[in-house]
Amino acid sequence: MADITYIPIRQLYPHPDNPRKELGDLSELAASIKENGVYQNLTVIPGHYLNSREYIAKCVDEGGDAAAAAAAWTPKAVWSSEDYTIIIGHRRAAAAQQAGVYELPCAIVEMDEREQMQTMMIENMQRSDLTVYEQAQGFQMMMDFGQTVEQISDKSGFSQSTVRRRIKLLELNHDSFKKAEKRGATLSDFAQLDKIEDLEARNRVLETLGTQNFNRAMQDALNTQKWNHYRDDIIAKLQEFARRVDDADRQKYSYVKSWGSWKMNCKDEFTVPDDAGKVEYVFEVGKTDITLYKKRDTAVEDEENAAREAARAADELAHEQFSSTTKFMYELRRDFVKDLTPAECKKHFSAIMEYATPLLSGYGRVRDDENVLHLLGVALDEQVQDDTELEDTLKMFNAYDTEPEKVLLAMAFDAQDGERTGYWSTIWSSEAGKSVYKHNENIPLNRTYELLTALGYEMADDEKALQEGTHRLFAVYGSGSKADTPCDKCKVAHPECDKCCKTCDDHCNAFQLCRKEYGE
Repeated sequence: MADITYIPIRQLYPHPDNPRKELGDLSELAASIKENGVYQNLTVIPGHYLNSREYIAKCVDEGGDAAAAAAAWTPKAVWSSEDYTIIIGHRRAAAAQQAGVYELPCAIVEMDEREQMQTMMIENMQRSDLTVYEQAQGFQMMMDFGQTVEQISDKSGFSQSTVRRRIKLLELNHDSFKKAEKRGATLSDFAQLDKIEDLEARNRVLETLGTQNFNRAMQDALNTQKWNHYRDDIIAKLQEFARRVDDADRQKYSYVKSWGSWKMNCKDEFTVPDDAGKVEYVFEVGKTDITLYKKRDTAVEDEENAAREAARAADELAHEQFSSTTKFMYELRRDFVKDLTPAECKKHFSAIMEYATPLLSGYGRVRDDENVLHLLGVALDEQVQDDTELEDTLKMFNAYDTEPEKVLLAMAFDAQDGERTGYWSTIWSSEAGKSVYKHNENIPLNRTYELLTALGYEMADDEKALQEGTHRLFAVYGSGSKADTPCDKCKVAHPECDKCCKTCDDHCNAFQLCRKEYGE
């Protein structure tokens, strides 16, 4: 065991690779040291890396330029055999300096770089002093020194899977990660990000971690990821008989079929057209859809048919976007209700009863028995036959006795809410010559949101926009919208714009100008 030597604080330097970057509030520790002294010695090694002030002074003494030296300095630029570097006791040393202590008890040891890193990591982890990100940085440094995941696991006490997951966190943007930690993000929250394959998308969702928009951003990223896989599969199949183009000429090609993010879960088997190889096919790839066209037979097809087909395609796109958005918002509400505990329902029973009373006294009734059981976490298996009544199933699982408040909520929610419940409807516009979408007040859905909010639900920005009628879908497909205006007109009017008003979610800069030009 090394002898204890008292060393002046001015000769002690922090280790540049100390895993713990933030020492925290030192005032309480400094007060204790000032009153009682330092009971536990520090562990140090002889020598230290020159700090920026020492490095610049050395360069100037040797005839160098101070500004150039400042730009060239790094924390491990030059090693000096003088003084000492702290291995264990960084926080004590900083607090002692704050308390005005002159010297500290130290054990002077010899260690190579790998031993130094390993010692600092284990010491900090045993004290639970490191943040998750600091642990990840420490594990990576140990691997850089030749340690295996298995060796790090043995020495740190963390499982190998935990070590791997921590190191994977280093792929994330550091600043966004620290902000998420300050917002109270947990390890399980960070673990959810592993579901996202694309690093850029993972970092975008990381920016919402710890906010009310995290669940929505996470679901959006997973949906986009799912769409990308689905899109690539469709493209591969289309390329066997069709040619990809950026913009199919509607005068030469007619619409055949489209695939979009709204069809990913449909059992829509892909079939190659019978006339493939005899007729020219082309396809376009958009942000959220793929459209297949075939060469027109001008002898049998006229301009009116083409316009009717284009209008039908535009209407299908509008309806699918409204329907899929409404369904997604319902799934957010439904999953929140499903995850509520019986204790939370019991705590808010008066609010639940107020919500359910109009349904019990009026025309409301349960729409889907299986959905009610899903909300209660009851899985349909061999115990429950398809024709078993809901009341009998609830008795079988003793739900009336164990969670009566949750049963009431599940039945009322199913009677009131559904995947088609939203804030929109279609009306015929004689001016536009087609059905357009308008915002509708939905008092029953407002009551559902009021209840869920009382139970702790947080509405995403998109949900609020739909409720208020300010969602982008109303601007694109609302009354008098020119969403179906051929993109060529926009391009002629605004040749420097590379986005299209017809299908893109993020409208081009000229969107408002286009609307004015077409009389909106």
